[in-house]
Amino acid sequence: MADLRLTDKADLGLMYDIESPRYDSAVTELVTRERAVAHYAGCPSVGYEIDGVPAGGAIFDGRELHLAVLPRFHGRWAWLLAPTLDWLFALCDPVQVRIERDNARCIRFMDGGGWQRIGEDPQYITYLLSSTAAHVFRRRRGGGRASGQSH
Repeated sequence: MADLRLTDKADLGLMYDIESPRYDSAVTELVTRERAVAHYAGCPSVGYEIDGVPAGGAIFDGRELHLAVLPRFHGRWAWLLAPTLDWLFALCDPVQVRIERDNARCIRFMDGGGWQRIGEDPQYITYLLSSTAAHVFRRRRGGGRASGQSH
C-alpha cells in the first residue's frame, strides 16, 4: 500500500495547476495562478502526499471545501478523505460543498456515500457535509467519526 499522509499546508500553486485545465482561457486569464494563490493564501488547508510526492490537497475558504488531486493519483488518494473530513469538521461543521454538474465521478461518490443534496442549479449540485450525517465513513466505522490525521 502507498504511504499516504496529510501535510500541514496545501501547495496552492499545485492545486491551481491541477484545476486550471478544466477552465477555458477566458477564466484562466482572469484567475491567474498568482491571483488564485494570493486569494487562498490565508485559508486553512492541508496537502496530500503519496509516497513522498505532493498529490494535491484541500482548502477551506470559510464557506466551502475545495479539493484537487493530480489525475495520476485518482483512485489512490481516497484513504486521505476521512482525515481530511476530521480536519474540516474541526474548522466548520456542517459545511457545504458545490460539485460542478460535469464532474460525474464526484457526484456518484457523493450520492453513493450518503451525503445530502441541499441545492441544485444549472452549474452545481450542493451537498451538506456533517460529522453527524450517516455518510460512508461513519457507516464503515460503526457510527464513529473518522480518524487518522497525521502530519
